Amino acid sequence: MDKNTFYGHGKLLLTAEYFVLDGAKALALPTQLGQHLRLQNLSGSNNLLYWVALNNKRQPWLKTVLDKRDFSCVGTADDATMRLSRALSFCRNLNPAFLNNNNDVAVETQLEFPNEWGLGSSSTFIYCLAAWAQVNAYELLEKTLGGSGYDVACAGAHKPILYQRNEFSPIMEEVNWNPVFKHHIYFAYQGKKKLSSEAITHYKNNMRNKGATIQALNKITKQVLSCATLSEFEQLLMAHEEIIAKSLSLPKVKEERFVDFNGAVKSLGAWGGDFVLLTHTGPRETLATYLRSKNIDTLLNWDEMILSL
Repeated sequence: MDKNTFYGHGKLLLTAEYFVLDGAKALALPTQLGQHLRLQNLSGSNNLLYWVALNNKRQPWLKTVLDKRDFSCVGTADDATMRLSRALSFCRNLNPAFLNNNNDVAVETQLEFPNEWGLGSSSTFIYCLAAWAQVNAYELLEKTLGGSGYDVACAGAHKPILYQRNEFSPIMEEVNWNPVFKHHIYFAYQGKKKLSSEAITHYKNNMRNKGATIQALNKITKQVLSCATLSEFEQLLMAHEEIIAKSLSLPKVKEERFVDFNGAVKSLGAWGGDFVLLTHTGPRETLATYLRSKNIDTLLNWDEMILSL
């Protein structure tokens, strides 16, 4: 990858859920799909930054021109442009040398997954932007989006990670978790994106027994890394769902939507939206047919979703 190209992987949070915000050890999985950021130095010297953001079909969802001196919008600014302007300004605050010349620059970002999937359109952007600006990605995240930072850690990882929040220097370890039963693990998009901000607010307002819950989740995370059978994995997933449901007074996704499913179902990320993990030992098409009966059309297996070791 050259100095004008940056890339961040998407993410799925397998364990710890919301409690990663308060120091729980989380097992997180970088995904095959992510986001590119490419820049081109232009011949002009008018202090202009031309920005185009593309979705996974290479259709622009944001086109804007900014003044590099203060990252103000040249023309009418919508909400997305204002968020971009603020992020670039924070980069300048953290690194005064960032884009601090009068040369014109063109930037193109491109997602590899649909924005609504919730795999990290924002976190991959923050990771790429921080790499370009040569600033601390976790500090930039805190100033812009907030959150635990596990998603930014996944953006730069090459295999599953154990992640624990720690200011702007999180404790992160890449782990060789490549379960022998992975061909029985699937990921389905439920068709509705859950806002992380709303989920975090619910967590902060409803969590109970935080210390004991974190200890219990840490134990499950450790057991998941060492479990050798699909049956044991399924039991751990169900125990994890039970802990979160009781701690936050939330319904388990299997009881809410998949009560007739013969396998384990686990929420990933914010409960009530985005992806779920399902275990299934039969033919893929059988699972796909079942999910279509629930109006779910997006199904990916482990190798299609998770970054290979």
